[in-house]
Amino acid sequence: MTRSQSPCPIGNSPFPTVTLYCDQHHRPVADLPSFVPHVNLSDEVNRHIIQSEIEGGVFLKDLAPETVLQIQTQHHLYTAVMVDDASALISGHPEYCPQPVLVAITGSTWGGSMLKRHFVGRGMRLEFSHPQFKTPIVTSSIQDVRELSAAARLRSHAAV
Repeated sequence: MTRSQSPCPIGNSPFPTVTLYCDQHHRPVADLPSFVPHVNLSDEVNRHIIQSEIEGGVFLKDLAPETVLQIQTQHHLYTAVMVDDASALISGHPEYCPQPVLVAITGSTWGGSMLKRHFVGRGMRLEFSHPQFKTPIVTSSIQDVRELSAAARLRSHAAV
């Protein structure tokens, strides 16, 4: 993975423009957009945003209904079947969702109050609203997120 830094083209910001050159398969991609750190955000917040771009993840709006995601966190393996760009049938936690339950996926967080809406990102914590709990459920750190292919879904149904 490589990145280049150049002076920020916006105003006289002290932050460099960072252009990333990799995708989830670690292949070079020439046309990834650059992230320009925001001058009104702290260095820590800007670092988190850049790190989420490096680690990768998926914006839920880019997924078709019925897309199946496997989300491996530090402690559990979740399966999420997308219903729309903000809700899914999720399972994989022995207490909160041992069987699929319809939840609203709020997005991912770095463990504080800042949220990347409708995004599931590696190195972040998934946050979702469960119909039986008043406060949002926040998972442990996401280690990996991947879309299950149709063949993999058929194999998992046959194993049940």
